[in-house]
Amino acid sequence: MSTLIQAHRGAPSRLPENTLESFSLAIEQKADFIELDVHLSKDGEIVVAHDAKLERVSNGCGFINDLTLKELKLLDFGKTAPEGEAGSRVYRMPLLSEVFALVKASALSVNIELKCIERLYPELPEKLLALTSEYAMDDRVIYSSFNHYSLQQLKKLNASAKTGLLYELGMVDPWVYANYVNAYAIHPHYYVIAALPETVKYCHENGIAVNVWTVDDADAIKLMLKCGVDSIITNKPDLGVACRDEFKKGETDAGK
Repeated sequence: MSTLIQAHRGAPSRLPENTLESFSLAIEQKADFIELDVHLSKDGEIVVAHDAKLERVSNGCGFINDLTLKELKLLDFGKTAPEGEAGSRVYRMPLLSEVFALVKASALSVNIELKCIERLYPELPEKLLALTSEYAMDDRVIYSSFNHYSLQQLKKLNASAKTGLLYELGMVDPWVYANYVNAYAIHPHYYVIAALPETVKYCHENGIAVNVWTVDDADAIKLMLKCGVDSIITNKPDLGVACRDEFKKGETDAGK
């Protein structure tokens, strides 16, 4: 098994997070997955952004859900641009449909995190499934969330949908819980796997994938590769790909 590289919000170490430009760069950097976050606009459109509020990522203020798509599209989402890139151009908030259109022709899959925390968006799971089906992306999408109730709602609507259970602290026997809620994968912070590497073995024995977040240090990426995780979510997909290639070469050389 070759560990996959998931581009966390695109390539935010180089371009503003969760923008089409950042996702395009991640594709160029040969990521296997685009990881992104979704909310609903006031008029019910699925939009891509991490925070429920606008201040950190844009020149707007307040909750995303309190503005219409037209109002959101007027804002500049380049506030998280790395030094030297900020102010060089205007970056717009993308619709999830625009991201699907971008990656459709590629081989990339998409990890969609439902940000159902500050605003719950009870209609989001049904809207996500409908849009994913419209773009024929059903086999290329994982739905993840820290709100596991939202994932259960999604599974009730489509039992075959792949879900990933996001969590940060140590969970006892996460493979048992994952099977209980019929999840496809666990999505722990990579510290959890560094401390409890046997988790990967037990998950795989029970048919559960392990996708870790967010790993930006080369040594930590190599440790996760050694642990045999299924994918690594990183802000530096180019670094992730380079480390994986180096790791695979080392395994090949060792087998000669």
